[in-house]
Amino acid sequence: MTFWRSWPGALLLVSALAALSVLGVVGYQIYGVTHPPRQPEMTLNLGAELARAETVQFRAADGVALRGWLLKGERGKPAVLLAHDLGESKNALINLAIALNKAGLTVLAFDFRGHGGSGGSGSTLGVNEARDVLGAADFLADLPDDEVDPRGIGAFGSGMGAHAVALAAADRPILRVLVLDGLWPDARWMLVGRTFRDWPWAQEHLGAIPAIVFPLVVGTAVDSRRAADVLPAVARRDLLLVAPAGDARLDEAMKAMYATLPERKDAERNLVTLPGTRASGLTGAELARYHGQVVGFFLSRLAGS
Repeated sequence: MTFWRSWPGALLLVSALAALSVLGVVGYQIYGVTHPPRQPEMTLNLGAELARAETVQFRAADGVALRGWLLKGERGKPAVLLAHDLGESKNALINLAIALNKAGLTVLAFDFRGHGGSGGSGSTLGVNEARDVLGAADFLADLPDDEVDPRGIGAFGSGMGAHAVALAAADRPILRVLVLDGLWPDARWMLVGRTFRDWPWAQEHLGAIPAIVFPLVVGTAVDSRRAADVLPAVARRDLLLVAPAGDARLDEAMKAMYATLPERKDAERNLVTLPGTRASGLTGAELARYHGQVVGFFLSRLAGS
């Protein structure tokens, strides 16, 4: 009798097939998480306010072609870039872009790689997307000095965008004022949460499985760069963290990150917990108040950059 016909051999074979099946299922789920459907391009038929938006194209730090909207503000005033969440596009941030532009700021809302009208395929949950933020920052920094204030750029990120902005800010001091809404500690945190949605036990004990499969799907290690690691250095800038009270897991993670930030007298840092945020859903008057808070933070802090 050959080994594979013995009980130990059969058990080993069944175990191997079961492991391959689990990896296959997890790989399928990870592919779905990292390859969300692209949102269609929204036309610029939104009235006189949005008619001022200019479609622009630029490249990420690693050369990926990106597409965005540039809303030019008052000459000499600062600029702000807007980074959307996973599965969204610049469309999702147009109301915030208009609110910032009304306050006189130049605004760049752009599509991440694999999203909207930009090039590339798939997402690394903020890891490689940090290169997109670097490209957006460089694009704004290259605008003529008489058009925008060259001393510092503001950056807003939601979810994946917040993760990418935090990583990019560690490499670009010109990103002077940051608003990070729904910031993940790292890509693994989000990956495990999405893969084992509504299964807390698996999130706690089986997180190594999607972390192993992730680079096989997207080509990047899930822990290659972590917002939780760079945030203490980024806290040297003016920083506003916005946490959603309705998401206990994320709220707890953001409070833990905030606790690691050093005390500084030369920069402002805040953690605000709201019933809903840009990352978790706001409408009507609550959304207007949220926009007012974000716009106010950028205006007050960029003016001193």
